[in-house]
Amino acid sequence: MNTILASALQRIRDIVRAIVNGSDVNIQSDLFYNSYLEVKSYYLYRFGKAPSVLFINNIDPGKALEYLLTHAAGKVIQVHQSNFYNWEQQRQEFTLSIVELKGKILIELGRDFAELAYDVLDHDRAEQIMQALVDFPKEKEEGQHQIHIINSNNYGLDLKPLNIQPSELDLNLYYNDDFIEVDAKIQERLLKEQDKGIVLLHGLPGTGKTTYLRYLIGKVRKKVLFLSPSVAGNLMNPDFMDLLIEHPNSILVIEDAENIILDRTYQSNHSVSNLLNLSDGLLSDCLNVQIICTFNSALHLVDPALLRKGRLIAQYEFGKLSVDKAQQLAGKLNIETTIDAPVSLAELLNPASTNYEPKKTQVMGFRRVLATN
Repeated sequence: MNTILASALQRIRDIVRAIVNGSDVNIQSDLFYNSYLEVKSYYLYRFGKAPSVLFINNIDPGKALEYLLTHAAGKVIQVHQSNFYNWEQQRQEFTLSIVELKGKILIELGRDFAELAYDVLDHDRAEQIMQALVDFPKEKEEGQHQIHIINSNNYGLDLKPLNIQPSELDLNLYYNDDFIEVDAKIQERLLKEQDKGIVLLHGLPGTGKTTYLRYLIGKVRKKVLFLSPSVAGNLMNPDFMDLLIEHPNSILVIEDAENIILDRTYQSNHSVSNLLNLSDGLLSDCLNVQIICTFNSALHLVDPALLRKGRLIAQYEFGKLSVDKAQQLAGKLNIETTIDAPVSLAELLNPASTNYEPKKTQVMGFRRVLATN
């Protein structure tokens, strides 16, 4: 069940229970979330009863709204919308719409979903409307690179799409020669439908891990879910599992993943076990989620179970560019600099930047020195 839906329904149950028990309840205070109406609470407020609910994601809300406004699904009583001004397109666009149809049917249209609240006695009509909305899938725009940020709100977890700058990258120029074969293997597996497994990308900061991720996102056709380390520590949280169930065959990206991949010998939490279940356990057979972890730590600190053949798609340590490779890239980009030692990608692309070293604090007082033989 959708996590937002589950939380809202729980609130409705609490409201109904309070009404039955004769307690005071402020329904209006729950009509709004994220600055606008919440369809299930609004249905309860509007019609005085808890609704049945149908939900569908990955649809084009604009096309769905156009369909509903043509009266193809029935007479439109009223429409409520939250809008914003898109400066790039120079036009008003809606972020959320609630359409009321004759027969006590409310339909909420969000970024890429539709949620239909209705009377259970009118289920056949509601099912017919929802089935019609299946004909309006959300299509990825040509040349658009997009990730979906896993976001926490009052109703659980949901996704916020975020467009990222397209990246055309010549891997032969930007990375050492041994990476080309690894990239080919990664892309082959990520382009495969209904697959699973884990990719480990590690190395010093500034060696090109994020640059490669941006490039890779533009190559895959699957939905990319970006998970912050703080949320990643609760991979088996029910809200998180609901989200993955709603978005199977996705790619899960975890940057700065040290806190969940370290050898269980050195940490007591269950993050590694949860990651194993998602990448090669019973859950992985159902969800088909592929996982990309980036981190700065050395590979020997990673839990050995994550490196098992069959679970691991690929691992690569990003290092400094060799002198020859760095000179080749600098010449291509017209960067005038002297290269006489291996350099990181960040150092090469930002030759004028200054590295700020933290000042060492002078220790005052006495220091105990252990004698050595």
